[in-house]
Amino acid sequence: MAFSEKKFAHLPARESQHKEAPYPKSKKLDTKPNDQFIDVEDKDPLWLKDKGDHFYRRHDYHAAINAYAKALEADKEFLMARLNRATCFIRIRAYQGCIGDCDDIETQINGMKEEEKAQDAEFYAKLLGRAYLKRGAAQAWLSQHDAAIIDLKRAMEYKGLYSEHEIQTIQMDIAAVEVRQRSQEIKLQGDIFFARNMLSESLEQYFKALELDATNEYALSNVGVIYLKRQDYENCLKFTNQALSIIEEFQADTKEFQRDNVLEIKLLQRRSKCWEVQE
Repeated sequence: MAFSEKKFAHLPARESQHKEAPYPKSKKLDTKPNDQFIDVEDKDPLWLKDKGDHFYRRHDYHAAINAYAKALEADKEFLMARLNRATCFIRIRAYQGCIGDCDDIETQINGMKEEEKAQDAEFYAKLLGRAYLKRGAAQAWLSQHDAAIIDLKRAMEYKGLYSEHEIQTIQMDIAAVEVRQRSQEIKLQGDIFFARNMLSESLEQYFKALELDATNEYALSNVGVIYLKRQDYENCLKFTNQALSIIEEFQADTKEFQRDNVLEIKLLQRRSKCWEVQE
């Protein structure tokens, strides 16, 4: 293997005559007058982002969020850190946090000058495509069905970003969101009848909702309530158990992070009442 001849014969072999590349903008460290010392690893947004990725791979989502947040404190324009934090928010079911981060990504990219975006158009397109997908997923979980469908369709426009199989999966997700949306609309009609104490009409609507979406835990829960009112404890237990089993399957690895357990608590109380009556 041939090597280039050294410019100065007596200098070490690794000596370079080229200037060092400038320090990346996102890695410049801000110092404060009262800083005793600077630990690069505590201030460097790239290092913090990599640390967040490490925590994410270990399923330590809260630690990952903290690392990404620190990276964003040092560099608010660090879009990859914001996108990765949005993913963590989905994992812990903090869906509004995910939507907020994706909104910021969209605002920041759309606010750039065209010549600035043109310098790395592919990178920004990938960020937007992924942000739309994550935001659509978060909106679907929050029952913001129309907004979710719009964002999922936007994500599909980035065909170079997603494989054909992934595009098909997104299309299936859109279909599932549309089914849940229709099921919820019918379930709400049942709620109106229930509020008027028209239990038979209410039950009919809930069963129609379940014909469309058998996993509609809200409709299952309300069917259980009607059977409880009718003192039909066997059927109450049947539908209550179905609703609980669906809830327990929701992201089982992050269930402990869920803050809103209102429906689950109601179902457990209802089941307890049935068991109490049956001794």
